Amino acid sequence: MRYGIFAMITLLLISIALPIVDAQLHDTLVKDQPKLPKDLSDFYDSYRKEYMPEFIRFALGGSMMGSMIEENTENFFFSGNYIVIHDAGGLDDKTSRLAGEYLKDTVIKPLKEKKSVPLQTGKTMSFRKLDRLSLAKLLYYYVRDDIYFPHPEEEGRRISPISRIPGMGLMFTTTPEIIRFPCETVEDQHGACADKALLLATLLNMEGYEVAIGTAPSMAKKNDDGTFTWFGYHVCVYLKDEGWGIGRYDLEKDVFGNDLEGRWIILDPINSPRHIAHMRMMGGGKVLEFGDDPNWVKYRGEDNILFGYGLIDEETAKRFDAEEIEKKLR
Repeated sequence: MRYGIFAMITLLLISIALPIVDAQLHDTLVKDQPKLPKDLSDFYDSYRKEYMPEFIRFALGGSMMGSMIEENTENFFFSGNYIVIHDAGGLDDKTSRLAGEYLKDTVIKPLKEKKSVPLQTGKTMSFRKLDRLSLAKLLYYYVRDDIYFPHPEEEGRRISPISRIPGMGLMFTTTPEIIRFPCETVEDQHGACADKALLLATLLNMEGYEVAIGTAPSMAKKNDDGTFTWFGYHVCVYLKDEGWGIGRYDLEKDVFGNDLEGRWIILDPINSPRHIAHMRMMGGGKVLEFGDDPNWVKYRGEDNILFGYGLIDEETAKRFDAEEIEKKLR
């Protein structure tokens, strides 16, 4: 704790000093985006109301939480896995089916039919035919460029309650919901890091890719004794390399104890041309093409609690769902 207050002040000063300037970029937002079915929106509101304390603890995560760090991280991976599988249509209930249909009709089918996606640079990422690698790229660039990281101060949008806490808005930005389900992110075409990562993981899962969600500290300072003073979780996606020769990471086991064989690719879709000038990430931000490593990877492996990951797994989600139903029946 002796480093805590001084390191947190340093992080705050760094965030104030960073430039907040947008380049002239192409607007990729779709007009008249399809609305969610009311039953689905009601489910999301109900779920979030029940788990909001957990989401807030995750959003406010930091070294000051001490012994609770591991528990908060694991809870997020359980919830995140459930959110992905639910919206991928992998659960045997009405809302999961509605979510899967919405994402197929609104995102996956149009992308696969056009074989292209507009980019914020004004260019178009297009393919003559879609193999496994090109489809993964198409989904990545859709989430990177066609889902905007929220800049509420510029857009006249609602601001997260957490961001209203003095000083917090300088350190990170999130949506008013704290964490959104993937369908909500698509409907609004805006999402913070967790929202974009959960959406990308869901789309990849729906197309049969093996994926995991990962965490890293959003802002951090390495202390003289090798520990980190940090604030705020960042969320990304790990995609298993299917033989493309791009993956550079051996993950071994995740937080659930699953064996993660093969080589894995880090996908960090907040690193878009539009958002790059706003980024306050540890190590700094840069525009990431598919397969590029974010700057924070140089710290990866130094603290397994901070740099965790959880495999997206249908059986884990079904078990989570069953346990929650059982608790409500008690």
